[in-house]
Amino acid sequence: MNVLPSPLSRGVRDHVMQAQAPHRLPCSLVFVAGPLRSGSTLLTLMLDRHSSLKNPGEFDFLFDAFGVDGGLAEAQAMSSEELDDFFSDHRGFLSSPYKLGPSGPVPDRLHELVSRYAQGVPCLALSIHRNFVSAHEIFPQARFIHLLRDARDCAKSAVAASFSGNVYHGLEPWLNSEESWDRLLPRLKPEQYIEVRYEELVSEPEKVLTQICEFLGLEFEPQMMDLSGTTYEPPSPRFANQWRRSMSPRDVELIEARVAPMMAARGYELVHPTQPRLSWWTLLSLKVQNTVKRHRVGLQTYGFGNWMQDVVARHLGLRNMVRAARLRMFPIKAKTLK
Repeated sequence: MNVLPSPLSRGVRDHVMQAQAPHRLPCSLVFVAGPLRSGSTLLTLMLDRHSSLKNPGEFDFLFDAFGVDGGLAEAQAMSSEELDDFFSDHRGFLSSPYKLGPSGPVPDRLHELVSRYAQGVPCLALSIHRNFVSAHEIFPQARFIHLLRDARDCAKSAVAASFSGNVYHGLEPWLNSEESWDRLLPRLKPEQYIEVRYEELVSEPEKVLTQICEFLGLEFEPQMMDLSGTTYEPPSPRFANQWRRSMSPRDVELIEARVAPMMAARGYELVHPTQPRLSWWTLLSLKVQNTVKRHRVGLQTYGFGNWMQDVVARHLGLRNMVRAARLRMFPIKAKTLK
C-alpha cells in the first residue's frame, strides 16, 4: 500500500491544484468507481434510466495516459501531441462519439471533452475502474460512487470473461482498483462519496438506488429498475455471492492468500481466518498457467497474425505496429464484451 502524504503537504498540494484546475463543468459530475466485473455496467444502465442523469459508460481512457494515479501533475506535464498519440489506439476513446478538441493544455482538453457529454443534463456519471486519484485531481469538484463487490466473485467473473487464466491473477483488476480507492479516500470530504455494495444492489435495488439518488440530490424514479432492451436480467439476490455455490475450496484459498486483509477491512467474511501462505512453486505455476491461457484465448479470439503482431510489437516497442494490430482487434473484442 502506498504511503499517503502528510495532511500539511496534501493540503498545500490541494490548494495549488485547485488554483490550477480548469474551468467548471456545466453540470454536476460523479464518477462510478469500482473494479472490472464489479457490476459497474449494471449500475450504469440503471443510472442512465433516470431523467436527470446521464451515464454514457466507461471512461478509463481519460486517465490511463498518466500512469497509476499520476494525477494532475502528469497531465500538466504531458504535451497535447502525446495525448493524441495515446488516444489514437485506446479502445475506450475510439468508441467515444466525441473526440478531443483543438490542441492545448491536457487538463483543459479533458474538461472540454467531458463538457460535451454534460450538455443538457443536471448530472453526468462516468464509470471508471482505476486511477481514481487522477480523476479527483483533474476534476476536483466531482463526487464518487464507490462500487464494491466481493473479490472472490470479481476474480471468478474475470476468469469467465477470459480476462485472466486463473482466479489468483483474476484479482488484478480488483486489487488495483481498491488500492487506488484507498489512496483517494483520505482526500475526499464525507459529502463527496458514497459506498455501494453490489451484493446489496442486486438484493435490494430500489433501496440502494434511492440512496444514490439522495446522495446526488435527486428523486428515485421507478424506470431505473427497468432493464428491458438490454442484455441484462433484472437484479436478483442469486447474483450475489456466486462464489459460495460454484468456487472450489482451492480457488477460495488462492484468493484469500492474496487479498484477505483487504477483504476483511471491507467487511467481507473470510473462509480462512488465518491468511493462507503460498509457496514460490505455486506462485510460479499460477503465473505460467495465466500466461498460457491468456495467449490461448488471444489466439482463438483474434487470430494468429493479429495476436502475434501485438505481442511482438509491444515487446520490441514498435508503436505503429501495436496501433495497427489493435485497430484490427478492437472490433473483434467489442463483440465479446458484456
